[in-house]
Amino acid sequence: MIGGTVQRFCQTMVAAPREEFSPTEPPAMRRNGDPNPFRFLTPKLGTIQPVDGLPPIAVHNLKPAVVGLFTAAPLTAFAIGLTTTFLDPPFTIGPEPTLGILAAGGLAIIVKHGWTFRRFVHSDRPSAKRILPSVRWLGPILMALPIVAVDTVHAGADFDPSSGFTAIAVVLVAGRIAYEIRQDSPPTGADSFELSEPTGRPSERFRTDRRAVQIAGAIDVLIPHIEWELLNIFSRVAALFLVAILGFVGAFIVGPTAAVVGIGVALVVVVISFVLMGIIHFELAFGAMEYWLYDDELVAYDTRLNAVQWRVPLDAIRDVSVKRGFWAEPPGTNAATVTLERSDLAAKQSPYEFYRQTLLYVKTPERVANRLRHQITTRQ
Repeated sequence: MIGGTVQRFCQTMVAAPREEFSPTEPPAMRRNGDPNPFRFLTPKLGTIQPVDGLPPIAVHNLKPAVVGLFTAAPLTAFAIGLTTTFLDPPFTIGPEPTLGILAAGGLAIIVKHGWTFRRFVHSDRPSAKRILPSVRWLGPILMALPIVAVDTVHAGADFDPSSGFTAIAVVLVAGRIAYEIRQDSPPTGADSFELSEPTGRPSERFRTDRRAVQIAGAIDVLIPHIEWELLNIFSRVAALFLVAILGFVGAFIVGPTAAVVGIGVALVVVVISFVLMGIIHFELAFGAMEYWLYDDELVAYDTRLNAVQWRVPLDAIRDVSVKRGFWAEPPGTNAATVTLERSDLAAKQSPYEFYRQTLLYVKTPERVANRLRHQITTRQ
């Protein structure tokens, strides 16, 4: 389970970049309404290569990779936790043989999945979109169910798990057949879509406030904002539900007092993890952004990825405004959000439209808006 989960995560990370600039199918959603905490990585263009010998990583692949990992990891951990703590293992052959078998099995798993990942890297890699919708992530998750069932039967439960095993086997076999059929189709790996860089030097550069970006990321992940002025709590409720399950199990193992303390510690860890996740998300999405103003266009450029993110002719900008408020103007900073009313956006789905009509958390936002208005007026 663990080997398969890690392998899928790594394969999704180094999957081929998408070939289109603004895909309009999911996960393109309403303006900030995606409950996923890494939604603003979806529109990103550009690649990074942290390790020599591996293909460059398309930034927009980070989101599906992390989503898949966080989907499979809790169920895998739950199954392993039941096996190692709460229930007696069904096979007991002594500590020394068990350690030897575990060591040999672990080495075999590393070799198997390492070889599979190496073949994937040197092949015509499919895009992440072709990896995640299949059952390749579902396999490690479903494999947790037989472990739980075997442990439950061994613990004395009076039921026949054969029907459950049969259903799992059918799903895994059908999924494998579907995957093999998909593999027979032409590969879709391609170079990342790139927007050409403008020639000449910009007349002015507007930079984001890194501190404001990080504060906004911490706020967004705890109380995310959507266009109906409601709080999106789906992923947060899921995290709290997981903490409650762990506390319930802990109450039977170590007692209610220790369980209450454990739940409190777990809640603190969950909140800190969410805050760090939000800071990393916004730092990758907006921390290195610059907005270059030319005589005839505005270019959004990511200096970390060395890639143009979007560009808009000044003639297509109808209005410029400064957006303020709790989410648009991080508290304790002088930064705010400058929004553009554009007439040339082809993709209306968010986060693409929101991403390409917003100068998030720029320094001196009023001066930026006035400078843009002046340049637009001058061209008219």
